[in-house]
Amino acid sequence: MSILASKGCIKCEAPCPEDWLLYGRKCYFFSDEPRDWNTGRQYCHTHEAALAVIQSQKELEFMFKFTRREPWIGLRRVGDEFHWVNGDPFDPDTFPISGLGECVFVEPTRLVSTECLMTRPWVCSKMAYT
Repeated sequence: MSILASKGCIKCEAPCPEDWLLYGRKCYFFSDEPRDWNTGRQYCHTHEAALAVIQSQKELEFMFKFTRREPWIGLRRVGDEFHWVNGDPFDPDTFPISGLGECVFVEPTRLVSTECLMTRPWVCSKMAYT
């Protein structure tokens, strides 16, 4: 029996990939380079993640702490309503959005929509490894 197995750690793996940040049960990647919303979405997809989907007020407050660069998140207007990239419903009473654009980014204190072709950093999220 190996030393690792005797301590109960058969497959010891970090909960998130290198350069990703763990918060709660999710891993987050904050990009440095500005790109349009679709390019950010594609980057996340190639890393088995999605543009960040914010599921609680606490998670939104976490995002506000890391928004010095005002990143894209996974929220987009379709017709008259916003939808999360993972299909979860969006509640406008929980997270009000300023602006008249299609794609949403996070400012230090609020969510803002603008044109999807604007370039800005993005944030990916995915479930942490268990």
